[in-house]
Amino acid sequence: MSGRLRTLARASLALGAVLLAVAVAAYAVGVRFNYTESIARGLYLASDFDPATARRGQLVEACPGPEAAEAVADYLPNGDCPGGVIPLGKEIAALPGDRVVVDSLGVAVEGVRLPNSAPLFRDRSGRPLSPRLGEHALGVGEYWLHSGRVRTSIDSRYVGPVSDVRSALRPLLVED
Repeated sequence: MSGRLRTLARASLALGAVLLAVAVAAYAVGVRFNYTESIARGLYLASDFDPATARRGQLVEACPGPEAAEAVADYLPNGDCPGGVIPLGKEIAALPGDRVVVDSLGVAVEGVRLPNSAPLFRDRSGRPLSPRLGEHALGVGEYWLHSGRVRTSIDSRYVGPVSDVRSALRPLLVED
């Protein structure tokens, strides 16, 4: 390897190490990158989630329960949630005490139908999906997550209510 090529290789490795260190530091202070269509793509700041101030439409990062995570593991990257998947970045659609009904037409919260909420019974490859059809009365600490942006989003239609809300998300630099 020539001296010039060796210098370029060292510079590339150094740049890669610096970028990795910056990414780890950003994550440690709460910066999250969303690359999915479920919420606007871009950077978010994660902060403590306060159940006392939770509201419909609030963006959060939450983990599905372990059994639910197993059911959708083929659709989510590996992560640190119980069940081995990444947390879901979604809007809160329903709060503790709310009544949620899921049928083939979609999701209704307290009788109001959510946009783009009709569950899918097969994925894009034709594999069967198992939406959580029926009535769900949310208990203390349970939230219903939804993405009205894309109808193929993995949200509470497929994982049910979530109780492991990791953080509130605030957009920093997003596409929309």
